[in-house]
Amino acid sequence: MSDDLEQLADLVRDRSGIVLHGKHRIHSLAAGLAKLDPGLDAAAALRRAREPVGGKAFVAALLEAVAVHETFFFRQRDDLDAVDWHALLATARANGSSAVRTWVAGCSTGEEAWTLTILATEALGEPAPVSLLATDLSAAALRRAELGRYGPRSVRHVEAGLRERYLDPFGAEWAVGEPLRRLVRFEQHNLVADPPPGERFELILCRNVLIYFDAPTVERVVRSLERVLAPGGMLVLGAADRLCRLPDPAQRRAPRTARPAAPWRARLGRPARERAAGAASRQSWRTPAREVGAAAPPAAPPGSPSSASPAADGPTPLAAVLAAADAGRMDEALAATERALAADPLDADAHYIRGVAQLGSGDGPAAAESLRRALYVDPGFALAAFQLGRAYDLLGDEPAARRAYQQALRTLSPDHERQQRLVAAADLADVASACGARLAALSHAS
Repeated sequence: MSDDLEQLADLVRDRSGIVLHGKHRIHSLAAGLAKLDPGLDAAAALRRAREPVGGKAFVAALLEAVAVHETFFFRQRDDLDAVDWHALLATARANGSSAVRTWVAGCSTGEEAWTLTILATEALGEPAPVSLLATDLSAAALRRAELGRYGPRSVRHVEAGLRERYLDPFGAEWAVGEPLRRLVRFEQHNLVADPPPGERFELILCRNVLIYFDAPTVERVVRSLERVLAPGGMLVLGAADRLCRLPDPAQRRAPRTARPAAPWRARLGRPARERAAGAASRQSWRTPAREVGAAAPPAAPPGSPSSASPAADGPTPLAAVLAAADAGRMDEALAATERALAADPLDADAHYIRGVAQLGSGDGPAAAESLRRALYVDPGFALAAFQLGRAYDLLGDEPAARRAYQQALRTLSPDHERQQRLVAAADLADVASACGARLAALSHAS
C-alpha cells in the first residue's frame, strides 16, 4: 500500500470527511482512480488533487468514482413509519411555518426524498404541507435525483397502489409524478465543509451517511444537524450510524463498584430467550427520542417480545429491562438484569442486555465484562461482539476493539435465522457496515 495512496486518502478525508483508510477502502480508492483515469497513478493523482486550480474539481470527480449510491424507495421502512406527520405539522405551525420543513442530508440519487413525499402525502393529503430540501455531496447523484426516473430495482418495495398514484411509467422505468416534484428541491452540500442550511427543520434525515466519517467528524456533523433542528423537531439517523455512535463524553460517569458475581453453573442458556434478545437489539439501536426532541417511538404490537407477559423461564421479564433501558433508567435496568442473572448466570441474553445498559451509561469496564461473559456462553453472538467493540472503543483499547469487530464480522451470517431476528430494527448489512467503519477508523488511527 503506497504512501501516496494514504496521503490521497487523507486529502479526501479532509475535504469531504469520508474515511477511505483500511485495506478494503484503500482498494476502493485505487479502483476509483483507475475508473477516473486508467493511466493515472497515485503520485500523479496526489499532485493533481493539490493543484490550486482544478484540484477541488479533481477530488470531487474522485469522490464520484468511489462513492456508493446504492439505495431504493422505502429503505429501512421502520424508521420512516415512525415519523408522525400530523404531530410534525402541528409542531411546524407552532414554530410559525405552514409546512413541515424537512431536510434529507446525503440524499444520494433521491429515492429517500421521494419516499418521504409519498408518505407525507398519504398522511396529510394532497398537496402535502411539506417543504423538502435534499442535499448531497455528489453532483452526479443530484442530477439523477432531479431527473426522478428509476428502474425496477429501485421501486421494488413500492406497493402497487402507491406506485400507480405517485409514479408514472416511462419505458422500462418509473418517473416521479409532478405532485411530488413540487415538494422537493435539490442542492449540493458538503456536510463536513459547508455550514448547515440557513433555515430550521421539523424533520432531518441523515441515514447511513455518518458511517463513512471518523468519530470526531460524526459528532461534529451531528451537532451541526441539531443546530438547525426546530424546537420539537425530529432527527433520524440510520441504523448503521446509530450503531457507530458512542455515549457523549459529557454523559460518561465513573464506573460503579461492581457487585460480586453470582456463581457460574455448568449449563447453557435456553434458546427460548432468543426473542427477548431480538427485542434487546431493537431497543439498543434506537436513537433516544429525548436526544433530539422527537416523539416517543410507537408501542410494540401485541405479542411482540416488548409487550409480552413475564417470561416463564425466569423471575424478571426481560421486556421490563428493555423498557427501563430505553427510557434511560439505567440503574433500574441493571438491577433487573442482575436479578435475571442470579437465577441463571449463564443467560447470554441477560449479560448482553446488561452490557448494553452499562455501555449506554458510559461504564466501559463493566460493559466490557458483561459482553465478554455473553460471548463466553455464546461465542457466535455477533451483536455481543459488536457491542464489545464499542465498549473497547469507549475505553480507548484499540487492539481489543479491532479484535471484537473482526469477531462480529466473522460470526455475522446472512442465512442464520437467529441473527436475522436479532437485527429486526436494522439489517445485517448495517451491522457489517458499522464494523467496517470502525475498523477503517482504527486502522487510520494506528
